[in-house]
Amino acid sequence: MKFANKVLNGLSRITRKLVYHRKLNQLYKHFNKLFLFFGIEPIVTAKMHDGTTMLVDLSTKTERISFYTGKYDPDLMAVIQSLFNPDFSFLDIGGNIGYYSVAMGNFIRLKNAKGKVVAFEPFEGNYLRLKNNLAANDLSEICEVNKFGLSNKVKETQITLREDFKHGANTGNAAIKTSKSMDEGFKLSPIKLETLDDIWIEKYSDFANIDVVKMDIEGHEDFCLEGGKEVFSKHRPTILMEVNKPYYEARKVELDNRFFPLIPENYNIYKQNGVKWNRIKSLNECSTLDNVFLIPIEKLRLDGYNVFEK
Repeated sequence: MKFANKVLNGLSRITRKLVYHRKLNQLYKHFNKLFLFFGIEPIVTAKMHDGTTMLVDLSTKTERISFYTGKYDPDLMAVIQSLFNPDFSFLDIGGNIGYYSVAMGNFIRLKNAKGKVVAFEPFEGNYLRLKNNLAANDLSEICEVNKFGLSNKVKETQITLREDFKHGANTGNAAIKTSKSMDEGFKLSPIKLETLDDIWIEKYSDFANIDVVKMDIEGHEDFCLEGGKEVFSKHRPTILMEVNKPYYEARKVELDNRFFPLIPENYNIYKQNGVKWNRIKSLNECSTLDNVFLIPIEKLRLDGYNVFEK
């Protein structure tokens, strides 16, 4: 088994040096299946390109890719770091195991800045791994983690443990209960939900202005915006938001009718087109699974925002 571990780590040292390309992920998948077949321990340390480390589970797709590439959402991460003022606050809504929290906390530290990361992760397995990854990178003083999700009301509910959990992992992609058709066949776990408007006043009123938000909560983004309407209107952050259409279709939600009243005034919406981001007038222009930036128009003249169509 020690030999297999040496081979695995040696292989990852090579693959991390390769130019990132999505097609290589299939090759890594086959390598990975072989290692797991021979009984290698799936919990390993991924060495990321920014010098941080992440404890990951090779039995999950998302975490597996980061182990072999040393990257996570590299294009999006680069844009966010070019926009973010490190003396302000960054919100990681849907923290998972901490890819964004660790990267942004490290970014703040490297800039010797005063900013903070505030993460929200309701599922215990992800929360514990997130805390572990922050501690392993000496980022616990910069990053605060909350063991609850954000919604439009305070309540207890259940989260579905989705595809990443099918092979026995304790971390991975999870989604708040949506519908019978979407949730069937997945295990459930109890979670707590709060509203950003309440929690910001209660815990973070002395924090610097929220400059950038990453929101990836599997079809619950509209509820989060609704529960944070006052905070978002006051702080006017740039928001990177996932649009996962199947979740909204399962709830029979028409995207524009639902989201437009929740987005603060004078925000533009941008969808990626190559190296540029084009303005869109409707969320229906998004692909089945997409990412958009919601940007207050007054920020478009700032440094870093030149990738967005004026």
